[in-house]
Amino acid sequence: MLLSALPRLVAGRAALRRRLRDALARLFGVDARRIVLTDTGRTALTLLLRAHGVGAGDEVIVPAYTCVVVPNQIPALGASVRWLDVSADTLGFDWNLLDAAIGPATRAVPATRAVIIPHNFGPACRVPDALRARHPQVVFLDDAAHGFASQHDGQWLGTYHDGAFFSFEYSKNLSGGIGGFVLLPEGLAVDEPSAEVGVLDQLRLLATLTGHLLAARCAQAGRVWLALARRVGLIYRSSDAEVAGGVAHPPRALPTLAAALLLPQLAALPAVLRHKQRLAERYRAALSAVPGIRQWPGAAGTHWVRYPFALPQPVADKAALARRLSAASGLAVGVWFDDVIHPAGSFRHGYVIGSAPEGERLAATVLNLPMNVAVACDARLDARLARLTAALTAYLKETAA
Repeated sequence: MLLSALPRLVAGRAALRRRLRDALARLFGVDARRIVLTDTGRTALTLLLRAHGVGAGDEVIVPAYTCVVVPNQIPALGASVRWLDVSADTLGFDWNLLDAAIGPATRAVPATRAVIIPHNFGPACRVPDALRARHPQVVFLDDAAHGFASQHDGQWLGTYHDGAFFSFEYSKNLSGGIGGFVLLPEGLAVDEPSAEVGVLDQLRLLATLTGHLLAARCAQAGRVWLALARRVGLIYRSSDAEVAGGVAHPPRALPTLAAALLLPQLAALPAVLRHKQRLAERYRAALSAVPGIRQWPGAAGTHWVRYPFALPQPVADKAALARRLSAASGLAVGVWFDDVIHPAGSFRHGYVIGSAPEGERLAATVLNLPMNVAVACDARLDARLARLTAALTAYLKETAA
């Protein structure tokens, strides 16, 4: 798909974006004017907040189990971040806790104006109608970065609250290397960003995406490619100012290369969804054989971005354990999220250690497995899963001793 996407670039960015916007509108069954393409999911969040008029004096509730780029966008609008713990039972919000957290303005605290609803790892959830009715002044916005093409009771994630923002970053369910889009509710409008991603950044994007595609099939080849790209300055990544400094990402339009990459993936989406469902079933069955491992249900219509599982006890060095399990099994074991504000060491936006115990425990216990088309559901996968379960069993015996 990457190679076949390159000739499509001759169509030009306006034509490619229009085709992509129309294809997404057909998928979600909405008017194409409700979809605004962006260079990142966090740009999409910024546009969504602006469309709802969120600004100075407003409070935005954010889950204390998220990526730093989500809260980064809020202070730049003049609003404040309020952290709310997540539930270990769902990886999302406890609706009773959310209901209690939403408050009117006081001398010390601004009024809650928006809530970012998490759909971590892909399963879609829906805010109870009664909760929404009790807080008509609040807009509920879906963080659908992990949940593209997931459904809740037959409805597409992003179509039943007050709008959603999606990510096309390389690790997501639909990947343009980078990119994202806003799915606006009916009656709202926002302009597409006027700034463009430059040619050099698109070359960085191509080099970085190629490295990740190689790594999905041959970890060593991917590491070598990415090391070379890093040496010559061709890695596309979030800036240090965003991660360590909490600086907002400047809004830009979806790159032409990303649009060209996304169109053929949309055409193949039904087959991809079927394949990922089979992968999830294999993972669930294998991990169920390891005592103490926790898994979460994925209802029909869930499109997992990574398949999560939790260890019974916190891990001091989760990254080291992930490397150990990856080496033993041959599967790319991941560490999302390694902190309540991922990645560890990110700007805290006022977060106080201990204020979200459930999120902190999840960050110290949850690992994940890859959900991509490069992982075939075959005998080789069965062998890898057997090695993974053996390595997990051995680790749990060590820690229990």
